[in-house]
Amino acid sequence: MEYVIEAENLTITYNGYEAVKDLTFKLKKGETMLLLGPNGAGKTTLLKVLAGFHTEYRGKILVFGKPPVEVKDRVAYVPQTFSLNTRVPLSVLDVVAMGALYKRGVVHFNVPREVIDRALEVLDFLGLKHLAERPFRELSGGQKQRVLIARALMSNPELLLLDEPLSALDPKARIDATSALSKIKAEIGLTMVITTHDVNPLIEIGDKVMLIDRRLVAFGTPEEVLRDEIIGSVYGPASRTVKVGERLYCIIGDVHLRVR
Repeated sequence: MEYVIEAENLTITYNGYEAVKDLTFKLKKGETMLLLGPNGAGKTTLLKVLAGFHTEYRGKILVFGKPPVEVKDRVAYVPQTFSLNTRVPLSVLDVVAMGALYKRGVVHFNVPREVIDRALEVLDFLGLKHLAERPFRELSGGQKQRVLIARALMSNPELLLLDEPLSALDPKARIDATSALSKIKAEIGLTMVITTHDVNPLIEIGDKVMLIDRRLVAFGTPEEVLRDEIIGSVYGPASRTVKVGERLYCIIGDVHLRVR
């Protein structure tokens, strides 16, 4: 069985402080894991380790069978916030092309034709080709998020890490972003790890859910993890799950990490 991620007794530290401890889980090729937990629970910290950006940890963590820092070229990371110098008039096409150019040292005003063609293909795949010449800074929040996902796809990653891709989006934009991720899963088959405060819009593409609260609370299928007693242990007794037909809904709100 081919595992993209293997973690065993993983403890992540910052200057000796244990940010996340004792995580053990495996994720197979093509699976999507929804990473759930309160603010401060360690979700972004774990993503940065998987992306090879943070190397202060103990225990075992392998991505494609190797330490994450050795396979960074096979991983794409979409951060929660992405800032551009608004004085530089970058178009949507420029921003997407950057996903292929940053590893090649090519400046954006000297973009090879094959990169432009590839960027247009990716934009078309995500239904954004009509925005190619629009200034990136003029886009809505939802459009920017999908453009950043397109940018991540430019490097042909085998593992896609997304940090809160639906945060601060209105309902329509959430639907559009979720549809983009569903298409990536269905048609490209990428392995994905997605952090989220609200699991509900993404639950249909989640093969696994991992709930953390600076430690591993639960890992398994959505049905195994999204249970009242498990959710309540992190978010309080008012939190619960509801099943409507075959669809699970998780009612937790946006709760900060409790002080112990």
